[in-house]
Amino acid sequence: MTLWIANKTELGWLIDPIEKNNYVFRADGSIETIRGFDGKLKGEKPVEGFQLDLSPLI
Repeated sequence: MTLWIANKTELGWLIDPIEKNNYVFRADGSIETIRGFDGKLKGEKPVEGFQLDLSPLI
């Protein structure tokens, strides 16, 4: 994911089904960890308004 961000991707989501963690990679270099699949990943700048429901992964 860091390679994608380095090549000008604005937002990336990495979903780890084994550890049940979600990682949000942003263009500013920040990485947010969201634990569990009971919520939604919410789109930002390039995909504002988009939501990915993670509950089917439970």
